[in-house]
Amino acid sequence: MFKKIQTSVGEVLDFPPDVVGEGPKITITGKRQIMVENYISILNFSEEEIRLETAEGDIFFRGKGLMLKVILATELQIEGELSSFWFDGGETK
Repeated sequence: MFKKIQTSVGEVLDFPPDVVGEGPKITITGKRQIMVENYISILNFSEEEIRLETAEGDIFFRGKGLMLKVILATELQIEGELSSFWFDGGETK
């Protein structure tokens, strides 16, 4: 029931998806720190690549010395030398 109200209010007020809790929110500070909110799961993790599942498809982060510094249920913090990131187009269910 709360989900319906949340979606309806978000649609009526035209909030972006990350505000109503559906899409990922990515905050990058320089090339060394990334905060990702609203992710579903960690699909792959190494010092060179991190792949996350989100409601809007997978997100890939590439770099050197990548580390997961904070892992919470809906947000995580990545540190290391970021060289690129991109989205894989498929939607998750």
